[in-house]
Amino acid sequence: MIQRFGVVHACLLFVALAALPASTVLAQLVDEEAVGKLTIGGGIGVLVPAMNEVNGNIDIVNPFLRRDEIQKLSHINEGLWTHLDVRYRLGQTPPEEPEDGVSFRDRLSVGFAWGALAGRSQLDNVTRVSVRFFTRATTYYPYILYHLPFMEASQPRVQFVVGGGPVFLRSGYVEWFVRDRTSNIFVVDGDISELAGRAVATGSATGLTLQGGASYMLSSRFSVSFDTGYRMAKMTNLNLEEAVGHDSRFPPPVDPDAPDPVRRLGDWSVIDFFMRDANASYNGTKRTDPEVDGGCESCPLYYDGGDLEVDFSGPFATFTFRIHF
Repeated sequence: MIQRFGVVHACLLFVALAALPASTVLAQLVDEEAVGKLTIGGGIGVLVPAMNEVNGNIDIVNPFLRRDEIQKLSHINEGLWTHLDVRYRLGQTPPEEPEDGVSFRDRLSVGFAWGALAGRSQLDNVTRVSVRFFTRATTYYPYILYHLPFMEASQPRVQFVVGGGPVFLRSGYVEWFVRDRTSNIFVVDGDISELAGRAVATGSATGLTLQGGASYMLSSRFSVSFDTGYRMAKMTNLNLEEAVGHDSRFPPPVDPDAPDPVRRLGDWSVIDFFMRDANASYNGTKRTDPEVDGGCESCPLYYDGGDLEVDFSGPFATFTFRIHF
């Protein structure tokens, strides 16, 4: 609830700043036409997220793949960022005007961007195995930019900006999927079947974005911009919504005393991916409970280190096309 109010307050701040009366400075001129202060744009970019814990989990899986002579699963080294953007220039200074009398506010823009982040690592072998990690989140990003004064007199089409603001990640989704497609009928130590299953978690995050960039006016109505910077945002509150074993060849034993060499290790392998705790509980069942009761007391703990964190922190770069009104 507090995070939701944070988004609402940021939107109200944007509206309030945009509604402030403008100073007496004139609009930026391109081709002898005034450039509109309100812009709407769409962009696409790449993020280089940290993903340290996710990549650490992938490093647990890769020895299982190598055992069956399957290529390894790649780390999450990049993510896709798309966004829609609304920006308003509070004040503008014409190139012919002297710097005296130009206030700090005259060089500010406020904006709000709404978009999505996504990251994926996937391996598909139609006869042997499918492994996938996928995550996405909706982003809300209110920001303030400062327009640097240099080059305005000589290059009126060019603007350089620096700034930033809080970023809110909502509707976060994380999926981990492993499917063994081989005809193995025995679980042996190191077999990918030990990890087979699918789990889904949801979460959110609040962080900070710092950025700088440059824009170029194609005309008085259209511009393109390139921005780069650093984003800090980490989903640390993942809630495991679903954890299901996929491989029916290895069901849990009905009678714990009966011989059962073909024994499914349960859903705890995919639960381990998120909880990473030998004493974890899921849906009222403890990991240390007997397998017949839904636990996995004799199963190895594949992942450890505490609850998984999905870290979208890292440098980014975006390209945006804008229309000025």
